[in-house]
Amino acid sequence: MEKPFDLRGKDLVRFTGLVALWLAAYKSADLFNFFETYSSLWFLPAGITMAIAMTAPHRFLFAPLVANLLLAIPAVCSALGIEFTNFRDPILHSFRLFAIYAGAGLVARHLLNIATPISELRDQLKLVVVVAIAAAVGALSGVSMHAAVGNFPWHVAWEILLPWGVGDSIGTLIVLPVLVPLLLKLFGDVRPLALPDWQIVAFQLIAILLAMFIAFWGAPQGPHLGSLAYIILLPPVVFAVTGGLPSAATAITLTALLTPPAATWFGYDGERIGLQFLLLITAISTLMIGGAISDRETAFKAVKDSEEGLEEEVKSQTKDLRDAYEFQQHLMRSIGHDLRQPIHSLNMMLDGLVIEHKDSAAAAPLGHARDISQTATGFIEKVLAYAKREAGKVEVISAEFALQRVFDEVTQSFSAEASERGVKLIVVPTNHQMHSDKDLVWEAVSNLVQNAIRMSTEGQQVVLKTDIDETAMTISVSDEIATKDSEPGQAGFGLEIVKQISSMLGAEFALQPNLAVLRFGSSAA
Repeated sequence: MEKPFDLRGKDLVRFTGLVALWLAAYKSADLFNFFETYSSLWFLPAGITMAIAMTAPHRFLFAPLVANLLLAIPAVCSALGIEFTNFRDPILHSFRLFAIYAGAGLVARHLLNIATPISELRDQLKLVVVVAIAAAVGALSGVSMHAAVGNFPWHVAWEILLPWGVGDSIGTLIVLPVLVPLLLKLFGDVRPLALPDWQIVAFQLIAILLAMFIAFWGAPQGPHLGSLAYIILLPPVVFAVTGGLPSAATAITLTALLTPPAATWFGYDGERIGLQFLLLITAISTLMIGGAISDRETAFKAVKDSEEGLEEEVKSQTKDLRDAYEFQQHLMRSIGHDLRQPIHSLNMMLDGLVIEHKDSAAAAPLGHARDISQTATGFIEKVLAYAKREAGKVEVISAEFALQRVFDEVTQSFSAEASERGVKLIVVPTNHQMHSDKDLVWEAVSNLVQNAIRMSTEGQQVVLKTDIDETAMTISVSDEIATKDSEPGQAGFGLEIVKQISSMLGAEFALQPNLAVLRFGSSAA
């Protein structure tokens, strides 16, 4: 049975601290105008309310409600520098926000049995669903309440419904993985803190700021650099792959909180809803990958602990090792499926919204959001495939095949995109046979061709051809991208994939201005 609230002990201090934390989060959205990107003053308080409901003893459950109700007191608003409007709105929104997000936290805690700190992939998936539902209900109830009391017209309410819901989803998703372990420590949990140390966080901060500089300053410098805006996806995903969920939690929090000021600083003039969806996709994918990697590390740790048993248990431990290895392989195969499911659902939702609002003012930003989502989906597929190969989970299977088959697939896959961009794709036919892994050769060549097409401008051409001599076979992709003499034309994550595959196939990869070459030894020809 839970002990009663102690008005004279640590309970009062902790309760006051939770109230102050909630008010500080609310004030941050009002204080820094760049957080208007999230379209809601409650995007961080929503996550704090849900985190308290998931972790704190029930006697602290009403701290968020008390904090919100304090905004109905003129003296409190004056002390916080918040403009006081009336008594009615803060009270109505207090009970609305508390019912939705505290209720979501209690559902996650007691009905879905999500374990804290949230470390397993299965629990991450459950949490994403709960947060999405809570944010949708919160946004709908919020705009409806504002419209009903006359704060703005109904047509304005429907216009801000989507960005409000997406903003609250992001705020909740980034708060929970960081705040939940901190609250567990506050309330006496004896487990190690599930967050990386400050050196790792500092390194993350540098990498994320660098990515944002490239995205918001570098991308607008030329039309062929527009795709660099998506590079803000890369650091959180990489940190999730390398450090699991604790690293993913801090990386996505830094990314989500630093992106709005970075975009404001560099004069980002794109659609705000597009930036919101990019951050939402980043948050979901990073947390899913981090959860999967942490699951794998937990399995490895369990196997390592079991190896320390007695000698008579060797046979049993050997079986455990085999099961753990098979589990790791299965996990790496299933990451894509578990990750693709929420992204696929998001793509379907955006497709439906584009069709539903095709004749409204929201058509253009929704179409842009859909394009971002589809691009991010392809990018995540590449990252997952890269991680599998890096972990040694992809074998090179060499066999004789006609290189023209790869060239035909290139033509089928990229002709439409090249035509849409006004780029001429020339694939020179070949009758050469090749002995190598056809799928890996295709992936390397397709990345080079896709990079060249996307970085080319209208009227330029991209040429794919092959040459063979007594010592080697070369596959080359040439372009007309404007570059300095000392700089290669192509850039981006696709080149890292090509370098990785070249190493696996024993090929040489060379990059020069307007020319990328894969050189295979005579044994492949």
